[in-house]
Amino acid sequence: MSFSTIKRPPSKQYVPTLTRQQQEQEDHAGALLRGAASSSSGVREFESQSISVEDVIKSETVGLVDQEKLKRLREELLAQKRNDDTATSRNDSDATTSGSEVGKLTKRPKKKRGLQKSKLSFADGDEEESSQCDETDDNVDGDKPTVKKRRNFDPTVDTSFLMTKETEEWERQQREELRKEFLRRQEEIKEEKAYLQFCYFDGTYVPGKVTIKKGDQIWVMLDRTRKGRKEFHRGTVDDIIFVKDNIIIPHHYDFYYFILNKVKTKAGPLFDFENPDEDIKRTKVVHRTWYEKNKHIFPASIWREFDPEVDYTTLVLRDSQGFVLYQQ
Repeated sequence: MSFSTIKRPPSKQYVPTLTRQQQEQEDHAGALLRGAASSSSGVREFESQSISVEDVIKSETVGLVDQEKLKRLREELLAQKRNDDTATSRNDSDATTSGSEVGKLTKRPKKKRGLQKSKLSFADGDEEESSQCDETDDNVDGDKPTVKKRRNFDPTVDTSFLMTKETEEWERQQREELRKEFLRRQEEIKEEKAYLQFCYFDGTYVPGKVTIKKGDQIWVMLDRTRKGRKEFHRGTVDDIIFVKDNIIIPHHYDFYYFILNKVKTKAGPLFDFENPDEDIKRTKVVHRTWYEKNKHIFPASIWREFDPEVDYTTLVLRDSQGFVLYQQ
């Protein structure tokens, strides 16, 4: 008994097919990825985050999903995203290259603005400064900037009144020499000796004479006059009053002050050492005790302390009621 070989029909290879619902889900996921990629490339500078593959999978899967289906969906989404990113970067690079080329072609050379020259002589300084600035900017890379010579000056303008450095230095030296000469002359006058005639006054006139320097102060002269009267030996210089032309001279003044300022009264210069015939009654040396007792009696009642602001050539002495007491 023989057995014949029974040939079986070849078995068909199983090819997994997607259902209609699964196919719609994959198409929808691809459309979402493409839309997200295009929108992110258009407004990339305004968004801080982009849609990821995981976000798309979470939005498309509901409930339990097979692991193989989930893995296949992720691979498809990643491949689609890579293709979209490559296309987007290529478009961006092409747009950048074309923009730079257009900018180079449309760029125009910068024209230099010329300066209108002025024919006024006093405006040349401004032109020179501006031209020097322009030349310096143009020759930054060069070794030495070229400086234009000053032009367009009016030779007929009188500039003799302008001060130069040499003139200022000469005037400064002249002022300094005059100042030194003035100080030297002052010292010479102060060292000159003179004779002062006066009288000791206590209601009577007792003549006296003393040698002084024109630079001496009043108290130095009064200290020398103390030797001529016994009443003055007991006190000090502060107990003596010096009166000239009814003016009480304070002790701190010197004779040179009145000579330099040419102080005058109606009788003439307050101190005139060149006149030997001067009336000694104009110059009085008085003890303070006698003055305090008799200052309400003439002539002590019209004596006034020296005031440098008063013009004694026009001064009229009056009493407390306004009546003229004495006029020189």
